[in-house]
Amino acid sequence: MADTASFDLVLFLWARRKLIIGITLFGLVAGVAAAFLITPLYHSEVIMFPAITNSASKALLNEQSTGRDDILALGDEEDSEQLLQILHSDQIRDRVARKFDLYTAYEIEPESKHRNSELREAYKEHIKFEYTKFSSVRVDVLDEQPQRAADIANFIAEQVDSVWMDMARERATKGLSLVRSKVEGLEADIEQWQDSMQVLRELGVQDYHTQTERYNEYMGAAILKGDQRAVKEFEERFKVLAKYGGAYVTLQDRLFNETKRMSVLRMKLEQAQADLESDLPHKFVVNAAQPADKKSYPIRWLVVAISGVSALLLALLLIIVQENVKKIRIAHGH
Repeated sequence: MADTASFDLVLFLWARRKLIIGITLFGLVAGVAAAFLITPLYHSEVIMFPAITNSASKALLNEQSTGRDDILALGDEEDSEQLLQILHSDQIRDRVARKFDLYTAYEIEPESKHRNSELREAYKEHIKFEYTKFSSVRVDVLDEQPQRAADIANFIAEQVDSVWMDMARERATKGLSLVRSKVEGLEADIEQWQDSMQVLRELGVQDYHTQTERYNEYMGAAILKGDQRAVKEFEERFKVLAKYGGAYVTLQDRLFNETKRMSVLRMKLEQAQADLESDLPHKFVVNAAQPADKKSYPIRWLVVAISGVSALLLALLLIIVQENVKKIRIAHGH
Protein backbone atom coordinates (compact mmCIF):
# COMPACT_ATOMS: atom_id res chain seq x y z
CA MET A 1 0.00 0.00 0.00
CA ALA A 2 2.82 2.35 0.94
CA ASP A 3 4.72 1.41 -2.24
CA THR A 4 1.63 2.18 -4.30
CA ALA A 5 1.23 5.59 -2.63
CA SER A 6 4.90 6.40 -3.24
CA PHE A 7 4.59 5.32 -6.85
CA ASP A 8 1.47 7.46 -7.30
CA LEU A 9 3.31 10.48 -5.83
CA VAL A 10 6.20 9.99 -8.23
CA LEU A 11 3.80 9.75 -11.17
CA PHE A 12 1.94 12.80 -9.89
CA LEU A 13 5.14 14.86 -9.75
CA TRP A 14 6.42 13.45 -13.05
CA ALA A 15 3.27 14.59 -14.79
CA ARG A 16 4.02 18.11 -13.64
CA ARG A 17 7.76 17.96 -14.20
CA LYS A 18 7.80 20.84 -16.67
CA LEU A 19 6.30 23.24 -14.14
CA ILE A 20 8.65 22.05 -11.39
CA ILE A 21 11.75 22.20 -13.59
CA GLY A 22 10.74 25.56 -15.07
CA ILE A 23 10.22 27.26 -11.71
CA THR A 24 13.39 25.67 -10.28
CA LEU A 25 15.47 26.82 -13.25
CA PHE A 26 13.98 30.27 -12.95
CA GLY A 27 14.99 30.30 -9.27
CA LEU A 28 18.52 29.19 -10.13
CA VAL A 29 18.87 31.89 -12.78
CA ALA A 30 17.51 34.50 -10.37
CA GLY A 31 19.96 33.24 -7.72
CA VAL A 32 22.90 33.54 -10.11
CA ALA A 33 21.83 37.06 -11.07
CA ALA A 34 21.38 38.05 -7.43
CA ALA A 35 24.74 36.55 -6.45
CA PHE A 36 26.50 38.75 -8.99
CA LEU A 37 24.38 41.83 -8.36
CA ILE A 38 24.87 41.86 -4.59
CA THR A 39 27.73 44.17 -3.67
CA PRO A 40 30.62 42.04 -2.37
CA LEU A 41 31.91 42.84 1.12
CA TYR A 42 35.36 42.17 2.56
CA HIS A 43 35.95 41.17 6.16
CA SER A 44 38.66 42.38 8.53
CA GLU A 45 38.97 41.80 12.25
CA VAL A 46 40.95 42.94 15.27
CA ILE A 47 41.34 40.70 18.31
CA MET A 48 42.32 42.28 21.61
CA PHE A 49 42.37 41.52 25.30
CA PRO A 50 41.35 44.10 27.90
CA ALA A 51 43.91 45.37 30.35
CA ILE A 52 43.02 45.56 34.03
CA THR A 53 40.87 48.67 34.41
CA ASN A 54 42.74 50.31 37.24
CA SER A 55 44.02 53.85 37.61
CA ALA A 56 47.70 54.52 36.98
CA SER A 57 48.15 55.77 40.54
CA LYS A 58 46.75 52.58 42.05
CA ALA A 59 48.73 50.40 39.68
CA LEU A 60 52.07 52.18 40.10
CA LEU A 61 52.01 54.38 43.21
CA ASN A 62 49.92 52.42 45.69
CA GLU A 63 52.09 50.69 48.29
CA GLN A 64 49.40 48.15 49.17
CA SER A 65 48.95 45.35 46.65
CA THR A 66 45.34 44.69 45.66
CA GLY A 67 45.87 41.90 43.13
CA ARG A 68 44.87 44.26 40.30
CA ASP A 69 47.96 46.44 40.26
CA ASP A 70 49.93 44.60 37.56
CA ILE A 71 49.80 46.82 34.49
CA LEU A 72 50.90 43.88 32.30
CA ALA A 73 48.12 41.52 33.43
CA LEU A 74 45.13 40.72 31.23
CA GLY A 75 41.71 41.81 32.43
CA ASP A 76 38.88 39.51 33.47
CA GLU A 77 35.32 39.13 32.19
CA GLU A 78 34.22 42.35 33.86
CA ASP A 79 37.03 44.24 32.12
CA SER A 80 35.96 42.70 28.80
CA GLU A 81 32.39 43.88 29.35
CA GLN A 82 33.64 47.39 30.04
CA LEU A 83 35.73 47.24 26.87
CA LEU A 84 32.64 46.20 24.90
CA GLN A 85 30.71 49.14 26.34
CA ILE A 86 33.43 51.50 25.13
CA LEU A 87 33.37 49.90 21.67
CA HIS A 88 29.58 50.35 21.47
CA SER A 89 29.79 54.00 22.55
CA ASP A 90 28.50 56.87 20.43
CA GLN A 91 31.93 58.53 20.63
CA ILE A 92 33.59 55.67 18.74
CA ARG A 93 30.81 55.47 16.15
CA ASP A 94 30.86 59.22 15.53
CA ARG A 95 34.63 59.28 15.17
CA VAL A 96 34.55 56.39 12.68
CA ALA A 97 31.75 58.08 10.73
CA ARG A 98 33.74 61.32 10.45
CA LYS A 99 37.06 59.66 9.68
CA PHE A 100 35.77 57.40 6.90
CA ASP A 101 32.77 59.46 5.71
CA LEU A 102 30.34 56.61 6.40
CA TYR A 103 27.37 58.64 5.16
CA THR A 104 28.86 58.44 1.68
CA ALA A 105 30.20 54.90 2.09
CA TYR A 106 26.78 53.60 3.17
CA GLU A 107 24.94 55.76 0.60
CA ILE A 108 22.97 57.72 3.19
CA GLU A 109 21.44 60.98 1.99
CA PRO A 110 23.01 63.81 4.02
CA GLU A 111 19.73 65.77 3.89
CA SER A 112 17.61 62.85 5.09
CA LYS A 113 15.60 63.47 8.27
CA HIS A 114 16.51 59.99 9.46
CA ARG A 115 20.17 60.03 8.45
CA ASN A 116 21.40 59.39 12.01
CA SER A 117 19.09 56.41 12.47
CA GLU A 118 20.07 55.09 9.05
CA LEU A 119 23.74 55.47 9.96
CA ARG A 120 23.26 53.55 13.22
CA GLU A 121 21.50 50.71 11.42
CA ALA A 122 24.12 50.52 8.66
CA TYR A 123 26.89 50.71 11.26
CA LYS A 124 25.39 47.75 13.16
CA GLU A 125 25.16 45.75 9.93
CA HIS A 126 28.76 46.38 8.92
CA ILE A 127 30.57 46.59 12.28
CA LYS A 128 30.14 44.12 15.14
CA PHE A 129 31.84 43.54 18.49
CA GLU A 130 31.91 40.15 20.15
CA TYR A 131 33.17 38.64 23.39
CA THR A 132 34.96 35.39 22.50
CA LYS A 133 35.24 32.14 24.45
CA PHE A 134 38.92 32.98 25.08
CA SER A 135 37.90 36.13 27.04
CA SER A 136 39.13 38.35 24.23
CA VAL A 137 37.10 40.90 22.28
CA ARG A 138 36.81 40.77 18.50
CA VAL A 139 36.03 43.69 16.19
CA ASP A 140 34.48 42.52 12.89
CA VAL A 141 34.18 44.94 9.97
CA LEU A 142 32.55 44.35 6.57
CA ASP A 143 33.13 46.86 3.80
CA GLU A 144 33.10 47.13 0.02
CA GLN A 145 36.81 48.04 0.05
CA PRO A 146 39.21 45.59 1.74
CA GLN A 147 41.66 48.34 2.72
CA ARG A 148 38.93 50.46 4.26
CA ALA A 149 37.61 47.48 6.21
CA ALA A 150 41.06 46.94 7.75
CA ASP A 151 41.54 50.66 8.39
CA ILE A 152 38.18 50.95 10.16
CA ALA A 153 38.90 47.94 12.39
CA ASN A 154 42.35 49.25 13.35
CA PHE A 155 41.02 52.77 13.89
CA ILE A 156 38.33 51.49 16.26
CA ALA A 157 40.98 49.64 18.28
CA GLU A 158 43.06 52.82 18.48
CA GLN A 159 40.09 54.89 19.66
CA VAL A 160 39.45 52.65 22.68
CA ASP A 161 42.30 54.26 24.62
CA SER A 162 41.41 57.76 23.43
CA VAL A 163 37.75 57.52 24.51
CA TRP A 164 38.68 55.84 27.78
CA MET A 165 41.26 58.51 28.59
CA ASP A 166 38.85 61.32 27.75
CA MET A 167 36.35 59.95 30.27
CA ALA A 168 39.01 59.29 32.91
CA ARG A 169 40.67 62.66 32.34
CA GLU A 170 37.39 64.48 32.96
CA ARG A 171 37.09 62.86 36.39
CA ALA A 172 40.81 63.17 37.11
CA THR A 173 40.74 66.90 36.34
CA LYS A 174 37.93 67.50 38.81
CA GLY A 175 39.58 65.24 41.38
CA LEU A 176 42.92 67.02 40.98
CA SER A 177 41.26 70.42 41.36
CA LEU A 178 39.45 69.29 44.52
CA VAL A 179 42.55 67.79 46.16
CA ARG A 180 44.72 70.76 45.17
CA SER A 181 42.28 73.21 46.77
CA LYS A 182 42.29 71.10 49.95
CA VAL A 183 46.10 71.04 50.01
CA GLU A 184 46.37 74.79 49.42
CA GLY A 185 43.82 75.52 52.14
CA LEU A 186 45.55 73.25 54.64
CA GLU A 187 48.96 74.73 53.77
CA ALA A 188 47.61 78.20 54.56
CA ASP A 189 46.20 76.96 57.89
CA ILE A 190 49.46 75.22 58.83
CA GLU A 191 51.45 78.34 57.98
CA GLN A 192 49.15 80.42 60.19
CA TRP A 193 49.46 77.96 63.08
CA GLN A 194 53.24 77.90 62.72
CA ASP A 195 53.28 81.71 62.92
CA SER A 196 51.22 81.50 66.11
CA MET A 197 53.64 78.91 67.51
CA GLN A 198 56.53 81.26 66.71
CA VAL A 199 54.83 84.07 68.66
CA LEU A 200 54.41 81.74 71.67
CA ARG A 201 58.07 80.74 71.47
CA GLU A 202 59.09 84.40 71.49
CA LEU A 203 56.97 84.79 74.63
CA GLY A 204 58.97 82.00 76.26
CA VAL A 205 56.98 78.81 75.59
CA GLN A 206 59.37 76.53 73.72
CA ASP A 207 58.10 73.09 74.69
CA TYR A 208 55.40 73.10 77.33
CA HIS A 209 55.84 69.59 78.72
CA THR A 210 59.65 69.65 78.75
CA GLN A 211 59.79 73.16 80.21
CA THR A 212 57.30 72.29 82.96
CA GLU A 213 59.34 69.25 83.94
CA ARG A 214 62.65 71.13 83.94
CA TYR A 215 61.25 74.19 85.75
CA ASN A 216 59.92 71.96 88.53
CA GLU A 217 63.38 70.42 88.93
CA TYR A 218 65.12 73.82 88.96
CA MET A 219 62.49 75.30 91.28
CA GLY A 220 63.00 72.50 93.80
CA ALA A 221 66.76 72.92 93.69
CA ALA A 222 66.46 76.70 94.16
CA ILE A 223 64.16 76.24 97.16
CA LEU A 224 66.59 73.77 98.75
CA LYS A 225 69.44 76.25 98.25
CA GLY A 226 67.34 79.11 99.52
CA ASP A 227 67.99 81.10 96.35
CA GLN A 228 65.00 83.46 96.46
CA ARG A 229 66.04 85.29 93.30
CA ALA A 230 65.99 82.04 91.32
CA VAL A 231 62.70 81.02 92.93
CA LYS A 232 61.12 84.31 91.91
CA GLU A 233 62.48 84.00 88.38
CA PHE A 234 60.99 80.53 87.95
CA GLU A 235 57.69 81.69 89.40
CA GLU A 236 57.55 84.30 86.60
CA ARG A 237 58.35 81.63 84.04
CA PHE A 238 55.58 79.43 85.43
CA LYS A 239 53.16 82.32 85.01
CA VAL A 240 54.10 82.51 81.32
CA LEU A 241 53.58 78.75 80.93
CA ALA A 242 50.28 78.93 82.78
CA LYS A 243 49.09 81.77 80.55
CA TYR A 244 50.20 80.45 77.15
CA GLY A 245 50.83 76.75 77.77
CA GLY A 246 47.29 75.63 76.94
CA ALA A 247 47.30 77.47 73.63
CA TYR A 248 50.74 76.04 72.85
CA VAL A 249 49.65 72.43 73.51
CA THR A 250 46.47 72.90 71.46
CA LEU A 251 48.41 74.33 68.51
CA GLN A 252 51.10 71.66 68.81
CA ASP A 253 48.55 68.81 68.71
CA ARG A 254 46.68 70.42 65.84
CA LEU A 255 49.88 70.90 63.85
CA PHE A 256 50.87 67.28 64.44
CA ASN A 257 47.51 65.92 63.26
CA GLU A 258 47.14 68.30 60.33
CA THR A 259 50.71 67.65 59.17
CA LYS A 260 49.86 63.95 58.99
CA ARG A 261 46.70 64.80 57.07
CA MET A 262 48.77 66.99 54.76
CA SER A 263 51.01 64.02 54.00
CA VAL A 264 47.96 61.97 52.99
CA LEU A 265 46.55 64.80 50.89
CA ARG A 266 49.85 65.32 49.10
CA MET A 267 49.95 61.62 48.27
CA LYS A 268 46.42 61.89 46.87
CA LEU A 269 47.50 64.97 44.92
CA GLU A 270 50.37 62.99 43.43
CA GLN A 271 47.99 60.16 42.53
CA ALA A 272 45.48 62.53 40.95
CA GLN A 273 48.28 64.14 38.91
CA ALA A 274 49.43 60.69 37.77
CA ASP A 275 45.88 59.76 36.74
CA LEU A 276 45.52 63.00 34.80
CA GLU A 277 48.79 62.52 32.91
CA SER A 278 48.42 58.76 32.44
CA ASP A 279 48.41 57.32 28.93
CA LEU A 280 48.52 53.65 29.89
CA PRO A 281 46.74 51.55 27.23
CA HIS A 282 43.52 49.79 28.22
CA LYS A 283 43.85 46.90 25.81
CA PHE A 284 46.36 44.48 24.29
CA VAL A 285 45.97 44.01 20.53
CA VAL A 286 46.66 40.38 19.61
CA ASN A 287 45.83 40.56 15.91
CA ALA A 288 45.68 43.81 13.98
CA ALA A 289 43.41 43.96 10.93
CA GLN A 290 44.83 43.20 7.49
CA PRO A 291 43.15 43.85 4.10
CA ALA A 292 41.34 40.70 2.96
CA ASP A 293 42.43 39.16 -0.35
CA LYS A 294 39.00 37.66 -1.09
CA LYS A 295 35.43 38.69 -0.45
CA SER A 296 33.56 37.39 2.56
CA TYR A 297 30.01 38.14 1.43
CA PRO A 298 28.01 37.00 -0.43
CA ILE A 299 28.85 33.29 -0.78
CA ARG A 300 27.63 32.92 -4.35
CA TRP A 301 27.14 29.16 -4.46
CA LEU A 302 25.09 29.36 -1.28
CA VAL A 303 22.91 32.14 -2.73
CA VAL A 304 22.31 30.07 -5.89
CA ALA A 305 21.61 26.91 -3.88
CA ILE A 306 19.14 28.65 -1.57
CA SER A 307 17.40 30.26 -4.55
CA GLY A 308 17.10 26.90 -6.34
CA VAL A 309 15.76 25.07 -3.27
CA SER A 310 13.35 27.91 -2.54
CA ALA A 311 12.08 27.83 -6.13
CA LEU A 312 11.62 24.04 -5.93
CA LEU A 313 9.62 24.33 -2.71
CA LEU A 314 7.56 27.13 -4.26
CA ALA A 315 6.80 24.92 -7.27
CA LEU A 316 5.64 22.07 -5.01
CA LEU A 317 3.52 24.49 -2.98
CA LEU A 318 1.88 25.84 -6.14
CA ILE A 319 1.08 22.31 -7.30
CA ILE A 320 -0.48 21.45 -3.94
CA VAL A 321 -2.56 24.62 -3.97
CA GLN A 322 -3.61 23.95 -7.57
CA GLU A 323 -4.76 20.39 -6.76
CA ASN A 324 -6.64 21.49 -3.65
CA VAL A 325 -8.44 24.18 -5.65
CA LYS A 326 -9.46 21.51 -8.21
CA LYS A 327 -10.81 19.25 -5.46
CA ILE A 328 -12.81 22.11 -3.93
CA ARG A 329 -14.34 22.98 -7.30
CA ILE A 330 -15.27 19.34 -7.97
CA ALA A 331 -16.79 19.04 -4.49
CA HIS A 332 -18.97 22.09 -5.14
CA GLY A 333 -20.01 20.90 -8.59
CA HIS A 334 -18.06 23.44 -10.64
